[in-house]
Amino acid sequence: MPSAAPQTTLNLRDLLFYVEQVLSRGIPGAVWVRAEIASLTDRRHLYLDLVQVGEDGREVAKCRATLWARERFALEAKFRRATGGVLMAGMSVLLFVTAEFHPQYGFSLHILDASPEFTLGDAALRLDELRKTLAREKLLDKNRSLPIPQDFTRLLVLSPTKAAGLGDFRGELDRLQGAGVLDVQYFEATFQGVAAEASLLGALTAALDAHAEEAADALVIIRGGGASLDLAWLNSEVLARAVAAFPMPVITGIGHARDDTILDELANVRTDTPSKAAAYIVGTVVERVEETLAAYQTIRLYSREVLGQAESGTERLNERIHRAARTTLDAASASLDATMRQVLGLTPERTLARGYALVRNAAGEVVTRAGQVSAGQALELSFVDGAVDVVAGG
Repeated sequence: MPSAAPQTTLNLRDLLFYVEQVLSRGIPGAVWVRAEIASLTDRRHLYLDLVQVGEDGREVAKCRATLWARERFALEAKFRRATGGVLMAGMSVLLFVTAEFHPQYGFSLHILDASPEFTLGDAALRLDELRKTLAREKLLDKNRSLPIPQDFTRLLVLSPTKAAGLGDFRGELDRLQGAGVLDVQYFEATFQGVAAEASLLGALTAALDAHAEEAADALVIIRGGGASLDLAWLNSEVLARAVAAFPMPVITGIGHARDDTILDELANVRTDTPSKAAAYIVGTVVERVEETLAAYQTIRLYSREVLGQAESGTERLNERIHRAARTTLDAASASLDATMRQVLGLTPERTLARGYALVRNAAGEVVTRAGQVSAGQALELSFVDGAVDVVAGG
């Protein structure tokens, strides 16, 4: 350290003025800079914190940037036409900037333009790298390998807070729930922005706890259509791993047919929109109900046939039993009658031996009453020692 007070000094403003001059000479014009938006404040002008993150995930550079209102609206319109969205925190960007240093406000970047193609390309590149990572770890097909639900009695539904698509979805499923056919439990989360990952992970954890308490048939993840960059928040590696490892089939109804997220690629069943997810679920339930009704009608018809056959068989059996019983009864009666006659000595032979005669007509039938005989009728009188033919008198 100097032993005496310096002879020449600079005030702070002068020093910073020199820094400003050096910077303006070192960077004489605008340049394209790659960075990530760490935060963004909208006060008519946009105030951004830009960062560069190293491979280890730590910040290696950081500075402020400003998009003044005079450039902002034209730039945002261009960005929206290309991406469907606006500049947001967490987004990778390629910005055309001038480096500025002000003695009072310090160093910052003045944003003149942005390349939406870079942002889209970076999002697509990240998605492709994530897809390759999950494929190497055999996670892409993990949830798809679970059996496809053939019916639904209980569902867990994950959607954005107060989402418009949720109303369309519930319009279909509430009727089934009201009829007691389906039980649905809903979980809400933030689906875009820097808070999306933590919010969705919290909702997935809550859904897992609900499944452990009462088993569900599937997890349904729905979100209405939006800009590609809005949906890019779902292409998180942490979220992808959580969905891939989910212990029940996952059904997605995210965005529109043109949209694609890693969650769609991991899902057991993918539909394009919340309404189509609801239609798939309702269709599955209705199909099972129709099959059940058809099976019921078949069982009913078959039961009637079996019952009819049983009743018919019972009647035939009863008839056979009745005939057999009558034959047996008649035989038993005849046998009993013969036995009683023998016991009582009433056999025909013994009766004739006692001086009686047996009268038969020409047909050999026994005549027991006078009213059965007419004048001149031929009769046969049987005695104990022979028979005599006679003619009845007048």
